[in-house]
Amino acid sequence: MAASAAVGLSAGFTGYFKYHERSFNSQQTADAIEREYEAVELRVGKYAGLDEAKAYALFADTVERLRDEQNKRQQQLDQPAEVKREE
Repeated sequence: MAASAAVGLSAGFTGYFKYHERSFNSQQTADAIEREYEAVELRVGKYAGLDEAKAYALFADTVERLRDEQNKRQQQLDQPAEVKREE
């Protein structure tokens, strides 16, 4: 009975920390997208000197890259912790 309780508690903690890490990663991505949006609106940084169409095209590419990175991080969290690779 004690062993079952210990396994249940450890599984609960593991699930909580994965949820926390997912939330943290999602917030980081949202913050990065917000910074990019402010930069494109103000035409600063890599958006300086670009016309509206080019600036927003670059912004769209950047946001897609950020979303792809977020999806990759999410997939890494979904994989089991102890995966052995056969070489």
